[in-house]
Amino acid sequence: MVALLPIPIKNRNIPQKRLDEQRQTNRKVLNEVLRRLLQPLTFMHNPSAERGYYNVLYADGNFRRCKPVLAAWLADCPEYSDLHDLKWHVCFWCECSKNELGDYVPPDKQHPWRDHNLYRTLSDANTKAANAELSSRHVHRGFNVFRHIPCIVSDLSKPDLLHTMQIGMLDHLQKWIFHFMKTHERLDKYNAIWLSVPAYHDVTPKNKSYEEVSQWNGKEMKKMCWYLLGVVTQSLQGGSPAQRPIFNHAIECTRVLLEFYMYARYKLHDDATLSYIEDALRCFHTFKDVFLLGRASKKAKAKANALRTELVKKRKVDEERNAQTWTPSKKWREMNAWLDYISHKIHVSKELDADFNFPKIHLMSHWVEQIRRYGALQQYSAERHEQAHKTNLKDSWNASNQNLNYLPQVITIQRRILFFKVRKLNLQALAQRRENSPAACKVLPSGADLAAPLSHQSYAKPEFVGPHNRRDGKHPDAMIKDFRALLDNTQDATHRVAIYSGTLEFIKHKSCNKTYISDEQLHAMELCIYHGIKVQVEGLDGERISQMCRCTGSRSWRGGDRRNDWVWVKQRPGRCYGALNGRLLWQLQRLFKIKLQNEDGAFVEYWLALALTTIPEHSGNLDPVSKFVQGRNALAAVSLQVFSVGNIVGCAQVIPEIATSSKTGDGRNERWIVNSHIDLVTWNDVYN
Repeated sequence: MVALLPIPIKNRNIPQKRLDEQRQTNRKVLNEVLRRLLQPLTFMHNPSAERGYYNVLYADGNFRRCKPVLAAWLADCPEYSDLHDLKWHVCFWCECSKNELGDYVPPDKQHPWRDHNLYRTLSDANTKAANAELSSRHVHRGFNVFRHIPCIVSDLSKPDLLHTMQIGMLDHLQKWIFHFMKTHERLDKYNAIWLSVPAYHDVTPKNKSYEEVSQWNGKEMKKMCWYLLGVVTQSLQGGSPAQRPIFNHAIECTRVLLEFYMYARYKLHDDATLSYIEDALRCFHTFKDVFLLGRASKKAKAKANALRTELVKKRKVDEERNAQTWTPSKKWREMNAWLDYISHKIHVSKELDADFNFPKIHLMSHWVEQIRRYGALQQYSAERHEQAHKTNLKDSWNASNQNLNYLPQVITIQRRILFFKVRKLNLQALAQRRENSPAACKVLPSGADLAAPLSHQSYAKPEFVGPHNRRDGKHPDAMIKDFRALLDNTQDATHRVAIYSGTLEFIKHKSCNKTYISDEQLHAMELCIYHGIKVQVEGLDGERISQMCRCTGSRSWRGGDRRNDWVWVKQRPGRCYGALNGRLLWQLQRLFKIKLQNEDGAFVEYWLALALTTIPEHSGNLDPVSKFVQGRNALAAVSLQVFSVGNIVGCAQVIPEIATSSKTGDGRNERWIVNSHIDLVTWNDVYN
C-alpha cells in the first residue's frame, strides 16, 4: 500500500445536475491525487533517474537500478470507469454500445479496442467536434493521469473473479433464480431443499434460507455456487409438459454459467480449456432468455403496474355493464379470462422493457483473450487484496494511537510489516541456495532403493480424529469400551444387526476363514469410537490435500443435528458405473476401531466404518440436462455395509430429492443427485 485515496461523501436526494457536477469534481480530485502519487514514474522529477532508471533501496539494504512500469490496476467496474474517465455502465476494454452489452460476441467479431491516445488528443483539442466524438465513445473530457505515464492504459484493467463473477454474475444469477422460482410457484420447495443441503468438508449445513440472508459477500457466494445447481435441479423436478422445456432451459443456463466460472478458476489453460470456456459462454447466452423477467428494471415494473391498474379498471367497467345479464357461471368464466389476459399483458410488457445490457455480462466475452495474453485469472482476482484490508488497515489502525495523526502511522506500520516479510523471503532464498550448492549435494541410492512415487489413484492411509473419551452421562458413546457396549448403545435394530454381521464377516474375510470367532469373543473385543477421519486426496496440481469426513452417529454436532458425511468408496474390481470412474457414494453411520487377538497371540487392529450404501441410476451415466449422476438407496439386504476405512478416497456431497428435517439426510430420502460441482478436484478427478 502506497497511500490512502480520498473517499468522497455520497450525496443523496439532490438534483441530478448537481450530482453530475459533484461526480465530475470527484474524478478531478482522484486524478490529481494519482498524479502526485505516480509522478516518479514519469522520470522527470527524480534526480537519480538516468535514461529511465533510478536507484531503489531494497529490504536487504542494497540499492538496485530499476525502471518501474505500471502493468495492472485491480478495481471494480465503477472504479475503472472513474480511473479512465469513462461513463458508467460501459465496457472498459472495447467500445461496445450500451444496447449491445447483453449480446453474445464471437471471438472473431470483437468490438474495436479503446484507444486512450486518441482520447487524449481529442480531450486536449477541446473543440465541439472533439467533445462530440468523446461523448459518442462514452468518454469524459478532461485530464487523465494514466495517459501521461509509461503504460498501456487499455491493458491496466484485468479480469476479476471476485467482482465480475462472485459478487457480480453469480449474484445476478441468484436473483434471477429466486424470481423464476417465485413465478413458477417453486419457491417453498427451493428454500426447503436449500436448507437440506448436507455438510461437506468445510461447508457447514445451512440454517437460513435464501430469503433470510441479508447480505452476500464474496466468500459466501463462492461456497454457494458449489451446491446451487443441485438445489435448482431438485427444485425443478417434475412439472407439466408445458413447463418441462422451460425448467430444462433454466437448469442448463445455471449449469453453463457455473461451469464457465469453474473453468475460469483453472491455474493452467490450453486450447481445450479455452474452447470449453467459449462453449459455456455461448450456451449461456442461448438459454439466458428464460430469466428475462428477472431483469425487469424499476421503470419497467412501474410501467407494468400502471398497465395493470388500467386493465383492472376496464375489467370492473365490463363487469358492471354485464352484471344483469351474466349468470354466476358466466361471471366466473369471464373473471378467469380477464385474469389470464391481465397476467399475459403484464408478462409481455415486462419482457419488452427487460434486457441483459449491463457491463459484467459483457466482460466475460473478453476473458478468453485475456487468458491467452496474460495467463490464468487467479493471479488477478481482487479477493486476496480485499482480504488484505484487515492486515493493511484494520490491524494497523488498532496498533496506532488513533488520533488525528493516524494516517502516517498506519502506512509506516504496514511498510515495516512488508519489509519483514521481504527480508524473510530473502533469508529463505539464501538458505535454499546454500542447500543446493555442490558441497551440500548428496549421492542418491540406486533406483531400486527409492520409494515409488504416488500414482494418480494411490492415497495415503486415512487418519482417525479424536475418540470419544469423555466420562459423563451427556455422551453415552464415551462409555463404550467393547463391542457389546457398541451393540447395546445402537438404538436402530437394523444398524445393530448390520454392525454385528458385517464386522464378523469382515474378520472372517481378513483371516481367510481360518479364524473362528465366537459371540463371546466378538462381544469382548476392545473397541473405540471416533467422530471423524482425515483422508488425503490429490489436488489439481498434484499436491496432497487433507479432507475431513465427520461421522457422529446418533449424536448431535455442535448443538445441532447429527452429522454423518457422504464419502467416496473405491469400487471392487469389475464393473465401473459410468462417470463415477470406479467410485461409489456411501454415507457414514459409524467409525470405530477394534482390537483382535489372532492365533499367534498377537493383537491386530482394524479401522472399520458402517455406511449407508447407494446404487447409481442409469448405470452412472450423466443426466442430459443437469449433467449429474443420480443415485438411490440399495436393496434392503445390502443397504448397510461394514468396510475398511482404507477404501475411503475422499469426501462427497449429495443433494436430496425431498427436503428433510435432518440436514445430514436420512432414510426417508430414496434418491439423491451426486454433486459434481462441489470443487474442482471432484469436477476433474471423479467426472473426468
